[in-house]
Amino acid sequence: MSDENKPQESETPEVPAAPKPAAPKPAAPKPVAPGAGLKPVAPGAMKPGAPVAPGAGLKPGAPVAVKPGAPGAPRPGAPVAPGVAKPAGAAAPAAAAKKEEEAAVAANSGVSRREFLNYVWGASIALFLAQFGGLTFFFAFPRFRPGQFGGKIPASVADIPELNKPPHANDVGKFWLVNTDQGVNVLYKICTHLGCIYPWSDAAGIFACPCHGSQFQLNGDYVAGPAPRALDKFKFEVLDADGNVLATSPDDGTAISLPSGAQTILVNTGLKITGKSHF
Repeated sequence: MSDENKPQESETPEVPAAPKPAAPKPAAPKPVAPGAGLKPVAPGAMKPGAPVAPGAGLKPGAPVAVKPGAPGAPRPGAPVAPGVAKPAGAAAPAAAAKKEEEAAVAANSGVSRREFLNYVWGASIALFLAQFGGLTFFFAFPRFRPGQFGGKIPASVADIPELNKPPHANDVGKFWLVNTDQGVNVLYKICTHLGCIYPWSDAAGIFACPCHGSQFQLNGDYVAGPAPRALDKFKFEVLDADGNVLATSPDDGTAISLPSGAQTILVNTGLKITGKSHF
């Protein structure tokens, strides 16, 4: 067979394959507002005995009002389990009961801790003031034994020198017994300048302080030197043989004459009479 007589094959054009459709994306869930799907339950809508879904109509932690005295209501002051709401009006009775309990405990104990500390503090202050007052009294009003300097020291009338003769020294009482034309007197042995102990000068017939040269007469009057005043004197009493007071020296330090029957000169070294200033 010739090529002309062969049936001609039909040429079919190639069609491109269609693209596969894309898989649809899942839709994102819409946010739901809290409680949007819950409907409030009207009072009395629930039948007695009907089951209640957990959390339906109740918010976590919401207090439940319970009338005092109702069945199942807690008693005032009774402990409440954790997480259980206290009934309304129960806080005030509980606080009052606690105060009453504290008052009863304080009444039974007699003295509270605050009162005890106040008592201790007051006793300490009183003890301190008593000790301070006692020390002040003893320093302000010292007591000396008889014959001790600062107290009364006796001296015999026989120790009094003759008229206008050198003085007699009493080392225990730190004084001089003198007898002049004015009378008998007792002079303090401490110089009025700077407190030195001065002697009697037989050659000069005066009291002469060797420290700074102050000089005084036999009766204690100022003569020369840096001393600002005459010699100081002590107050004294004249006693008889029975201890009766026959005479007492004046407060200004003036000399006195010895009365008859005099046996003892009782010198009070705690009562010093300041000498007269010469300025």
